[in-house]
Formats: sequence, C-alpha cells, structure tokens
Amino acid sequence: MGRWLDWLVPTGGTAAVLTAVGWLVSFGPIAEDVSGRAAERLKAEGLGWATVAVDGRDVTLSGVAPDDGSVRMAVDSADRVFGVRVVDATVTVVPLADPYRFSATRDGDRVTLTGAVPSEESRSALLAWVAKVMPGAVVTDRLSLARGAPANYGAATAFAVGQLADLVRGRTDVSPAGYEIAGDPRDWATYGRLEEAMKSALPAGLKVVADKLVPPVPSPYRFSLSTAAGRAILEGFLPDATTKARVLDAIRARFAAGVTDRVAVVPGAPAGFADAIVAILPGLARLADGGFDLSGNTVTIRGGVLTEAIGRQILDRAKALLPAGFALGATTPSVLPPPVQVDAATCQSLLGKVQTGEKILFETGKAALDQRSVAVLDALVGGSLACLSAHITVEGHTDADGDDAANQTLSEARAAAVVAYLAAAGIDPKRITAVGYGSTRPVASNDTAEGKQMNRRIDFRVE
Repeated sequence: MGRWLDWLVPTGGTAAVLTAVGWLVSFGPIAEDVSGRAAERLKAEGLGWATVAVDGRDVTLSGVAPDDGSVRMAVDSADRVFGVRVVDATVTVVPLADPYRFSATRDGDRVTLTGAVPSEESRSALLAWVAKVMPGAVVTDRLSLARGAPANYGAATAFAVGQLADLVRGRTDVSPAGYEIAGDPRDWATYGRLEEAMKSALPAGLKVVADKLVPPVPSPYRFSLSTAAGRAILEGFLPDATTKARVLDAIRARFAAGVTDRVAVVPGAPAGFADAIVAILPGLARLADGGFDLSGNTVTIRGGVLTEAIGRQILDRAKALLPAGFALGATTPSVLPPPVQVDAATCQSLLGKVQTGEKILFETGKAALDQRSVAVLDALVGGSLACLSAHITVEGHTDADGDDAANQTLSEARAAAVVAYLAAAGIDPKRITAVGYGSTRPVASNDTAEGKQMNRRIDFRVE
C-alpha cells in the first residue's frame, strides 16, 4: 500500500490525497441526499417546476417559474431542507401576458391553438382535452407560457375547445372581453345545441361578446302542425319573418282556440314551401286530431276521418292545391272506429242537433253547397253512421219569395246536393233519399227576414 502511494504522489503528498478522498466519501452522499429531499419538498408544495442542483450543501434552483412569488416560495422551501447551507436561484420567470388571450381554430381535421397558457400542466391538460373531443385531429400547438391567466382559464378554454369540436370549420376565442365564436356547425341540431350551451352552460365569469355562427340549412327543411283541444301547435322552420307572419295568419283564421308557435326563422326553404302549407290547411277541418308534416317537398297528412272516402277527398284536394314540385307521402289518414249504433228516433235527434248551431249553406239562389258548410255536413255523416240500418230522407225547403215552381225545383236540387255529399262521403246511397217541398212547409212566417231564413232549410227524417 505504501509503495502505491509513493508512486501516485511525490513524497510528502500522501496526507493531502487522503484528505481529498475523505472529503469525497463524506460529502458525496450528503449532496445526493440534500438534492433528493429538496426536490421532494418542492414537488410536494406545488413547486415542481424548479430543478435542484447541489454543490456540497449549497443548492442552486433553475427552471421557469410562473411568477416572482413562486421564485421566493421555492427558495424558502429549499432553504428549509435540513442540511442546506445556501440557496441560490437562477430562475426565469414566465412573461406576463396582458391581455391574456386564447384562440382555437379548426379547418376540417386541422386544429391550431394560439395565445397563452399558464403552465406546462395546463398545456398538457388542454391538449388531452382536444384529443378527446376531436379524436384524429392534427393539432398545431402555438401556445406560449405566460402569467396573468384568469381564475377560470381552465374551464373557459375547455368550453371553447368543446364548442370548436362541433364546428366543421371556425374559431373560438377567450379574452378579458369575453367569449367569441364563429364558423359553420355540423348541422342544424348542432347549431341549436351550441346556442343553448352559450345561454345555459357558460363557465362562471365568462360572457358571450360575439356569436358569428352561421345557421346551417336544416336537412330536411320541415314544418309540422298538430292539434290539441282545438289549438294548433306549430314546429319547424320558415324562411323569413314575412312568410312566417303570412302562414301564422292563415292558421289562426282556422283555429279559434289559438296557436302555439315554435317555428324558427331559418333561410333555405324549398320554393313554394309556404304555399304548400297554406294549401293543406282547408282539409284539416275534416280531420279528428288532424295535422300534417311537411318535410322538404313531401307532405304527410295525419289524423282520423269518418270514412275512407273522406280521407281520399282530403288527399285529392290537397294534391290538387299543392304547388308544383310537392307531393303527398304514402301515409294516409286513419279511419275512425264506427260509432255506437242507435235506433231511428235517437238518430233523428242526433241529426237535428247537428244543425242547432250551424246551418247547411248554399250559394245564393243556387243548389251549390257553400264550402263553409263542410264541418256541419261531415257531422251529418257521423250521425248517419250511427244508424246504419235506418233510412234517411233529406228534405229541402225554401221561403215563399219568388215563383212556386222555381222554389220547388230549388228545394229538390238542394236536397239532392246534400244526398250527393253524404254518398260521396261514404254513406250508402240506398239509405238516403232526396225530396223537395219548395215553400209549402214553412216553420215560421214569411213576412219577416228572420222567418224567411228559418224557412230556408234542410231537414232530415229517419225511419
């Protein structure tokens, strides 16, 4: 051993070498221990951005700190580690961003993030969220570390990225002013969901300052009308405010109980869309729980009808009135179950009650039925269906004005017109007969206008 030392060090240097070796043996483990314990404490106190280097018992901190206060906290934390003599910091402080902004843009499967991010942890969380809501997207990260982030940075940026995921292309921005969005949603349902989220799901402290979403044309472009307790319920789309007002006026004229309007104004309706709606309306009066769906250029009429013949009449009239390019769907109105059968006397009472509120109207001086009488005529069809084994005589009457022969002819023609209506609506022609009495059977004086009106009538006799 002595010879080896004599060879390694000139005579007299042996003591110095032994001292150095002793120092290495003593301080190497100490430095390693100090470094480990300092790093553990910094991480535990949320200061893991700081990197520890130890020279003996002297500690040097490096890294990028989120702010000046974090530097002081890191130095203080390391200084409290047992065995540390001196703490020095060669730390870079993240720059301040003012204003603090975040932007995300999308064009198909390409996503770009720009602006500021408060920490690498925040960056990682944000990128993970992008990958989750937009799987397969090619992400370009141009975010810069910066301090000054608002307290709601994480929630606000997550919301912005989540909404971007529902755009085919577009942009979302978060800034001190608030939230902005622009672009093209995937479809109409998505557009509605985005709009609703901006009303009810905004993170705390965030407000919408610009909404430049482009409403997509719904596919299919649709409109529907349903009825409940005599009230019309409307849903779907109309292309502009003027068209909507026109359609609503036409519907309100036919539904005295009112209208529930859930129609959105959205451009993009097929040509003639509103005309098709107006054309369908007259037939609805003949339907029980009637309504229709207009999807693109196809109309589906729904509801119950007294007879199959009435259902065909409704469809035939709608088909004749629809604008060019529109067609009826395959679904037809359903025939209601037959009413409970009653005897002839009860049937007579039923038919009499039908005309208590409304009368069968004709064009002045003619036998042509007035379209305003469709409802009362269909009610008579319903009454006739309640006594299928009975025979019904339809009687025509006039007032005393004019020539007796002419009145007789007019009364017969009017009774025949009602019989023809009933037969066309599905009542067996063998069960119904028309007869006219002219002015020979008045029920009131022909000396007053009121009396004459009462004498101009259609009566029914059930046997």
